[in-house]
Amino acid sequence: KEEKVNTENQSSTQNVSPTGESSGTKNADAKKWLGQYSFEESAKNVAGDGSQTWNYVIDVKEKDVNTIIAEIQVDGFQTMTRIEADVKANKDNVDFIFNKYGKDNMFELYKEGDKLFTFTLNEKNEIITNWDKMKPNVLENQKSGKVMFKKIAS
Repeated sequence: KEEKVNTENQSSTQNVSPTGESSGTKNADAKKWLGQYSFEESAKNVAGDGSQTWNYVIDVKEKDVNTIIAEIQVDGFQTMTRIEADVKANKDNVDFIFNKYGKDNMFELYKEGDKLFTFTLNEKNEIITNWDKMKPNVLENQKSGKVMFKKIAS
């Protein structure tokens, strides 16, 4: 015997956000940021010889159908940072919001909800970084509004 599913009490507003935008647009905006990004910096050490180097890798990926996260790794001189960040994207930019520390992280500098930094695409499709709570180690790189990260994988 076939049973007919009763749908009269089911909501038809599942995919509508409180702002009236469909979650489809927000998801499409976020999906364009999926991929891996890299930035490397180095500084002379105090004695003026050799250098101190840091490599930043950000892996933006889907956690599930509705959630995009970023795994941020910074490795280098006296540094081993492992962070999972929430990704809040719109058409023009993406915010990286601290969520939690990953395995083997060395120092705990951020708390949940801290905005770490923002990526914005300029007219040449280059990624402009605007630093917030997270900053590079080299002073001259801490100024916002410069091209720092390059997309290295989709």
